[in-house]
Amino acid sequence: QSEARSNWTKMASTLSASTSTFSGTRVVQAKQNANARVAVARDMPVVEAAVKLRFKRFGRKKLPFYRIVAMDSKDKRDGRALEELGWYDPIRHETQLKAPEIKRWLEVGAQPTRTVENLLKKAMIIDP
Repeated sequence: QSEARSNWTKMASTLSASTSTFSGTRVVQAKQNANARVAVARDMPVVEAAVKLRFKRFGRKKLPFYRIVAMDSKDKRDGRALEELGWYDPIRHETQLKAPEIKRWLEVGAQPTRTVENLLKKAMIIDP
């Protein structure tokens, strides 16, 4: 029984060690990469994914409000963003955009979704 308990404590300590290394990771923006990849820090194996400029929904039922964000293409729609780049209110037809930051993300290879691309064209941040 004591042997089983020691095996259990070894497993638990290994699990807590792996959890602490995972929680200590941070996302690093790879600016020099033409495809704008996101890599996990050195504790974990390198994972890369494309960066998208897309909407993150806020507001309540029937009253949408969107933030325009740069985020990993594999993350959830309302997940953690790498950077917030502005907002769009479709009810009032108002927009506020951080043009220099958006252009910087586009230069390093971030891909906007169709809706965000149309919004950027209307704001004349990208060529139509």
